[in-house]
Amino acid sequence: MNKLKRRIRRLKKQLKQKMNKEKRPANNRRKYNDDKSRERSKQKKKRPQPQTKSRMEPKKEAVNTKIRQSDPAEIVTPPIKKRKKRKITKEEIEKRRKKKRKENIIEIIKFMLPVVLVAVLVFFFILNTSPHMVDGDSMKPTLMDKDRVIVRRTKIPERYEIITFKPPVKSEFQYVKRVIGMPGDLVWTEGNDLFINHQAETLPKESEMSAASELPDGTIKVNISDESLEQMSQLNKIPTGHYFVLGDNRNNSSDSRAFGLVDGKAIEGVVSFRFAPFSTIGWIK
Repeated sequence: MNKLKRRIRRLKKQLKQKMNKEKRPANNRRKYNDDKSRERSKQKKKRPQPQTKSRMEPKKEAVNTKIRQSDPAEIVTPPIKKRKKRKITKEEIEKRRKKKRKENIIEIIKFMLPVVLVAVLVFFFILNTSPHMVDGDSMKPTLMDKDRVIVRRTKIPERYEIITFKPPVKSEFQYVKRVIGMPGDLVWTEGNDLFINHQAETLPKESEMSAASELPDGTIKVNISDESLEQMSQLNKIPTGHYFVLGDNRNNSSDSRAFGLVDGKAIEGVVSFRFAPFSTIGWIK
């Protein structure tokens, strides 16, 4: 019986302790836990460190002090050896110059090729032109033998322009001459002399035809062949669509003085540009 009473008392005490714990506020529990954690941290801090770490620390400090005390002036850098420049010979200099010249020529060609191609397309397709080579000396000094020119086929000729045409005589080649007489110009003849005037409105009197000092202003006098005389003596004006042409080198030229007027249908075009030789490239006037 005594044993049972003791056990019952113990159980009652345990129940009371549990009830008291449950009644404690949450703050007291937190304080209790914080106190335990602090005690544990203090115990950890108070743990003695091993002797090996304490021995190694002063050595590290000594090394650091040595590094701090060292100056940059004390650090010796090895001297840099300069390479000796090799002397260039004259042959090497000439080779380099030749290479530069070739490179410059190649660059110029690369730049000029598209320009030339565009010019060719413009002249031959857009402007409806064709190239020609001058054969003979009839147009000296304006055009020389072997000059290469470009003819504009669509342009109507004007006075004093150079034209290419198929002559009214048997010839395998086209002629190159300068336009002197235009349609509507007054013309008259005296003997084998032909007079052309583009300023006068009426023909001069018969008494004034032979007197050179009394001729109207702008009159051109040329000596013509018998074949040309037959054609020109029947006219008072150059008819529409016809032209009177002369070569610049009058002493060595077969032109309208020999074969008469040129039909406009036989004219190919107007000489506008010379592209060879290189020294005389330019527009033709």
